[in-house]
Amino acid sequence: MRPPLLIAVLLWVSLAAVARAEPPEVEATPGRVVLGQDPAVVVRVRVPKGAGPVRAAASSGTWEATRVEGGAERVFRWTPPPVRYPLWAVLAFWVEDGRPPEVTPVHIPLLGRTTLDVSTAPGAEVVVAVGEARFGPVKADARGRAQVPVEVPPDAKEARVLATRGTLTTDRSAPLEVPAERPLVAALTPDPLSPEDGGWLILAGTEGVVPPSQLDVAAEGATVKAEPSKERARFTVHPREGATRVSVTVRWRDADPTANAARIQAGVLPARPKPPETVELTAPTSPAPPPQTLAPRGTGERLSLFLLGGAAFASGANGGPLLSLGVSVPLPVWNGRLAAEAEAGFRHAMFDAPQEDLGVHSRVWGVPLLLSARVTLFQHDSFKLDGRAGAGVLPFSHRLSVDASQTSDDFPTAVDESRVATMGFLSVQGAYGFGRWSVLAEARAALAPVETDLLRAELGGVSVSAGLRFVP
Repeated sequence: MRPPLLIAVLLWVSLAAVARAEPPEVEATPGRVVLGQDPAVVVRVRVPKGAGPVRAAASSGTWEATRVEGGAERVFRWTPPPVRYPLWAVLAFWVEDGRPPEVTPVHIPLLGRTTLDVSTAPGAEVVVAVGEARFGPVKADARGRAQVPVEVPPDAKEARVLATRGTLTTDRSAPLEVPAERPLVAALTPDPLSPEDGGWLILAGTEGVVPPSQLDVAAEGATVKAEPSKERARFTVHPREGATRVSVTVRWRDADPTANAARIQAGVLPARPKPPETVELTAPTSPAPPPQTLAPRGTGERLSLFLLGGAAFASGANGGPLLSLGVSVPLPVWNGRLAAEAEAGFRHAMFDAPQEDLGVHSRVWGVPLLLSARVTLFQHDSFKLDGRAGAGVLPFSHRLSVDASQTSDDFPTAVDESRVATMGFLSVQGAYGFGRWSVLAEARAALAPVETDLLRAELGGVSVSAGLRFVP
């Protein structure tokens, strides 16, 4: 029972990994920057072998290169901005391979250097603490004045001033004037954009997930729509017809309108040439009806393959794993909402129990061969809900065995038998599509009684499955 379920899980994991890009691993050196002292940050990005080009974007500063290709480790060099006040820098990295990008953000604190003027007792030793860092000691002059160089991180609000003279120590706070900034990194991918397939606007900040409700997004030359995701801030971007360049401006909704906003641009590829129209010429003496032009079939009206794996729940010991692989062919009726399907599957059940001091083991393997119809009940954007009904034959094998050491002469060690039964089912299937792939979840009720001289079982029951659909 376990090996088929393990195979189904491994197939599901491998197909899911193909359908969804993995975020790259990133390491930045140094992890903190002192403005005016550290000239650059080296970032090493590790990706799987054969991965596409890695793109980089930053909330401030400049890149030596924003796109690096080739190898399992890609190296970027980032130069901090020419400012002296402390702030956060947000760097973002992703693999550009045509799939929705999975972004890895890196937060780097940029420390500002300043000199703190302190008035205290003449000759006192002055130490300034900013967070966990300490600076000094600096000895006050005859007028009780001391200047202490300090490094201020972006989140610091105040510093502690410790002045010691002899056995007397004073401890007081001094406010630090740090400009309030909310860094935001934005990028368009891929660059250039495809006029037919579009692309994505990716965003990242210091707070982790950036809710689209907190942003004002304005686009020129394209339409921008937020994706419904709680894990990331990502927008789909579709260039307008005839646009050669797309420009997007993003700013925090609660920020000062005069504050700096993230402004990004990307080019647009030339549109794919349309196939030439076929002109049908007919002779005047033998007029013929004009040829009928078949409407092109959309992505949702093409042959597709699907894989489902899960578990069936039935009374007694009839439960067990199930796996099915099938093909779906749309029918030219009801606007493509009806499809015919064929699938081949695997069903397993087992029972172990003592009987008259004998260890009895029963194993049933079934291979359902089913034909079914699928009808679309509801569809909105990328989500679709289908109903399925089908029936077919169920070839199965049964093996009944007992422990050899306990077998008597009137009871054989093992008995094998095979039969063919029938199976029918009804199910509800949900699908969420992204490109050529769809993630499936299905709840099914099936009826498949099997019976022999030594067996009476139910290989149907209620089952729950998950899987993928692929449109070639």
